[in-house]
Amino acid sequence: MPERKVVFGYGLGAWNGADVASGAESVRLAVQADGEGLDRFHVADHPYFGDKLDAYALLSFILGQTERITGMVSVTNLPSRPAPVLARTITSLSALSGGRVALGIGAGGLWDMIVKLGVPGWTAGPRSGLWRRRSR
Repeated sequence: MPERKVVFGYGLGAWNGADVASGAESVRLAVQADGEGLDRFHVADHPYFGDKLDAYALLSFILGQTERITGMVSVTNLPSRPAPVLARTITSLSALSGGRVALGIGAGGLWDMIVKLGVPGWTAGPRSGLWRRRSR
């Protein structure tokens, strides 16, 4: 059995992201986590909440302020971040941070809010349990 490393980290903000009003505190906590030897910090991606910081802006800023900790957007809202753009963002952050970025993706759970961003909605496929893009 391969040896597994236990990873310790810190979540910034609530389940729905880090508040704009406490952005400096989020940065301070991540820098402290880096200094104290934690392995990872993460922030949630819910771009439809106007009182939250953009997850990738916060991730980028913190990676620029730290030296060894890995940053992660715990569940990137894939419907609102097209895959080619997201891939370029992740590869750029990896190159700029020395590989200190991890990717977590999700299908999005708050579709009413996602649709308000201009993203086409999805519906459940018949008997398949899979989601399909809703035709306009």
